Amino acid sequence: PQIFAFFTLLNILQVYWYAYKWSLTKTCSAGAILCIAYAGLHIGFWKAEERAIANHNDGAVTFLGVLPAIVIAAGFFPEFYVCVKEQSVEMSNFFIMLDIMGGVFSTISLAFDHTFDYVASITYLIVVLLDIVLVLMKVYFYIRGTQGRVHGSGIAVSSTSSCAGSQYSSKTSETSPRPLANNDNVELQQLE
Repeated sequence: PQIFAFFTLLNILQVYWYAYKWSLTKTCSAGAILCIAYAGLHIGFWKAEERAIANHNDGAVTFLGVLPAIVIAAGFFPEFYVCVKEQSVEMSNFFIMLDIMGGVFSTISLAFDHTFDYVASITYLIVVLLDIVLVLMKVYFYIRGTQGRVHGSGIAVSSTSSCAGSQYSSKTSETSPRPLANNDNVELQQLE
């Protein structure tokens, strides 16, 4: 989990470095602060769990086991909000299926332990359930014709479009701009 958290932190810092143009000092400082905060939380929860186990406090142990599932579920809701707002799920099918399969195989792996850990299975199955919700949203938006739209521009993105941008999907609305010719210069504008 620590390596996963470290690479997640690198992804977050890249967003602030490239999208928000943070300075190297500010980015490294934020990274150091987040690493220290993560280490503190990790050690704190580890010690709390050790103490709860030593005191035979089953309620606290169960809470500490369910807490990751709650945090993971809470992490999905900002993505759901963005998907509903943009009427499109901008995640690759491969990533979603990989995430689902990770949850499924992690749950299956629990069956090979001497006792099935129901609390741990909640964490894995919540990921599977919420990823399936994303898949269903993607199908719904595809049926409505809004899946794959480029952030409110009205231009549908499809696998049939050429790299040069000379043709669009048949789902392009009549209000969409004309297809770009290969020689047209395009000025990228920041979306509001």
